[in-house]
Amino acid sequence: MEPGRVLSTNFILVGLLSAYAYSSDCVWNRDSDFPVYSPLILDSSFDFVLPVEEDGNKIVRIAAGATVTLACPGNEIASLHQVEAEARCLDNGLLAIDNSEWDLASLGCARPVKETIFRDLGTCGAEDIGTLHAIGFEIVSLGKYKEIIRVCFEPSSETTLFTEHVIHGANIAAKDIDTSRPSFRTSSGFFSISMIKAYSQSSQLVLMTNLLGDEDLALSVIDIHKQLYFAKGHMSPDADFVLMANQDASYYYINALPQWQVFNNGNWRNLEYATRDLAEKKGRDLRVISGGWGILELNDINGNPVEIFLGLIDDKKVVPAPAITWKVVYDESTNCAAAVVGVNNPFLTTAPRKLCEDLCSSLSWIDFDVGDLAHGYTYCCSVKDLRASVPHVPDLGDVCLLTD
Repeated sequence: MEPGRVLSTNFILVGLLSAYAYSSDCVWNRDSDFPVYSPLILDSSFDFVLPVEEDGNKIVRIAAGATVTLACPGNEIASLHQVEAEARCLDNGLLAIDNSEWDLASLGCARPVKETIFRDLGTCGAEDIGTLHAIGFEIVSLGKYKEIIRVCFEPSSETTLFTEHVIHGANIAAKDIDTSRPSFRTSSGFFSISMIKAYSQSSQLVLMTNLLGDEDLALSVIDIHKQLYFAKGHMSPDADFVLMANQDASYYYINALPQWQVFNNGNWRNLEYATRDLAEKKGRDLRVISGGWGILELNDINGNPVEIFLGLIDDKKVVPAPAITWKVVYDESTNCAAAVVGVNNPFLTTAPRKLCEDLCSSLSWIDFDVGDLAHGYTYCCSVKDLRASVPHVPDLGDVCLLTD
């Protein structure tokens, strides 16, 4: 008998079913009942079947009689030797595949699922200067691509204008937790420089010496002990996703912009937490769009402002460090949204000029020190006002302010 296959409904299954599976639905604990390499589970609407938190447990539930697709993009369901399978939930808590019954724990992937980049979906950004791509999973049997992150990339400057994803507020409290992180990955056709080298502190020190014209000045700007170096600022961050597969899929350089580490680990991180907390409080999906604007300028040895890029190739400068990074949070169910701007310059001594009327005092969910210059001065806008200054911000139409 193959592992996990059930030949008789009278066969006593000891320890096979979750302690939670007393109803006619298929019910599993995400932490204890899933295989090591979990398949993606997609419902009939092509949505991920996600866990919810119940009494401190991460519970996944499929209604009896419902059909789902199990998928292992990039490898296969090990026990079936196929990439995907259609499964129906039986009232005994098992899954029917063809003429056999299986417990979920026996339907693991041979390896972790693998995302792909779906390229050239159209143009994006102001005056269509960007190209739209998506990060997600190819589901071959359905002839579909399950997108999780949309990326607007500008190829001339080799920079990301914005990314877009969804936080599932009803599920985020039950997300997978893994303290290990994958390395950021590149993909051919996006960058003409080594992104690994661009984000290394040693390379940044050499770069700053060249740009600013003085090694001592560069040493005061790139100081690891003060978190003064450029980090990979996740635009669609891993922690916004529920499934580990989706979290890992966020680690692409096209999903990052150069941010000072002290800002990335400061108020930008605080903004990410505040956004997730808002989604969890509302218990519904929030659409999140994040990007950069402008080019950071620092004074050289002669006091002249110099634009900062992480890549210098002959006479061409690529991968600009943005002057600001912004995040639009949109609750489509109420048609309310807000834009939050973080200034990517920890060397400020006074508050910078704002691109809009500051509305942070009206947003109860912005609960951190927005005036902290060293960790990323932050202010809030209506989406319409920010779009007037940052034309790459997508047009959401007439929306109300997302105050709480």
